[in-house]
Amino acid sequence: MPPKPPRAGVPAGRVRPPDRRAHIVAAATIGFSEHGFHGTKLSEIADSAGISAPALYRHFANKSDLLGAVVRDMSARVQAALAAVPPQPGAPEAELTALLDAYVANVLAHRHHSDIYRWEWQSLAEPDREFARGLRREAHRRTRGLIAGLRPDLSRAQCDALTDAVFAIASSPGNHRVTLPRKIIGPLLRNAALAAVHAELPANPSASDSVPGLTPNGRRETILTESVVLFADRGFHDVTVEDIAAAVGLPPSGVYRHFPSKQAILTAALHRASERTTSAISAGLAQSGGRDEALVRLAEQYTRLCVAEPAIVTAYRRCIGTLDEEQRAQLRRQQRTNVDEWSTWLLDARPEVPPNAARFLVHAALDAITDLTCHDHPTDAATATAIALAVLRETSLEGVVRERPVRG
Repeated sequence: MPPKPPRAGVPAGRVRPPDRRAHIVAAATIGFSEHGFHGTKLSEIADSAGISAPALYRHFANKSDLLGAVVRDMSARVQAALAAVPPQPGAPEAELTALLDAYVANVLAHRHHSDIYRWEWQSLAEPDREFARGLRREAHRRTRGLIAGLRPDLSRAQCDALTDAVFAIASSPGNHRVTLPRKIIGPLLRNAALAAVHAELPANPSASDSVPGLTPNGRRETILTESVVLFADRGFHDVTVEDIAAAVGLPPSGVYRHFPSKQAILTAALHRASERTTSAISAGLAQSGGRDEALVRLAEQYTRLCVAEPAIVTAYRRCIGTLDEEQRAQLRRQQRTNVDEWSTWLLDARPEVPPNAARFLVHAALDAITDLTCHDHPTDAATATAIALAVLRETSLEGVVRERPVRG
């Protein structure tokens, strides 16, 4: 009997996936995580899913519809993991520990899928946006209630800050590529989040964290400054050169006299963000009166950078996927250098910490600072610094298996 011809929409040589929709959502999750919503083409998603573009359109009307499915899938998966943890009345620490174990396990199972909602929420249809937002509020509310039970002395704002920090720390493996066995990462991040929960917070943080001084006012610098704000707020693809020109008070030709393209502006802006992170390290170490102060000054300086220029940090995290692979690789190499510098001082202060575990803690502390300071209702610098230092200095190694030495 001759073989059956392929069905319409299925190219010869391809095997029809048993669950097309799930394959499409999985492929889209990877694409959106690596390249962002605008940087990912539907044809690429279809190819990764092993189907034709017309077949994809039979499941999703457009790319925004597919983004909504991805965010709903990710949000529901987290909600299910947390809902499976039973309440433990009268035992907030035990319940919080169980919640953290469940949340971290979910993060590690899908480690290289970034928090797409966080950076692409503006591209979602309102029903999808509200669905994800509702599940996040539910998780935040439960976690904040447990923290308030553990620390009744804290204000509502302080409990909110600790809750945000907990999720930032637990989610941090999605933002870097340091490797460790899961049996090490899970307890380490859970303990880091618990250390943050028990951080000693400043009683009367400063009402103002502004950094005094003047900023460069040349045309090129002004273009970069205004572009960063626009990229952070709207994303790279929704900003035009005309938008940048209007923000600066120039015609588009005036922008092109300094940069050949919008892509060149973004590249320069993200390299600027990397340079300022490196400069914050130098400034922190220069202010350290001794080895014991190094971690404190590093945390203070990075927090000052985030507080002073939240847009440049947000633009970096939101838009790095838009760059070509070579530029991304350059920025990631510099990020690794910066993290290694922090790790060196952490290991100096805590030699019992395995080297790669130190890198995980540094990433967790940096993500906590970034998430607390770079949003519409930022946490004050002193509180963010205290939480980061608790992660670095107070994280217990109980339950964390030591790395085995490499032979040879």
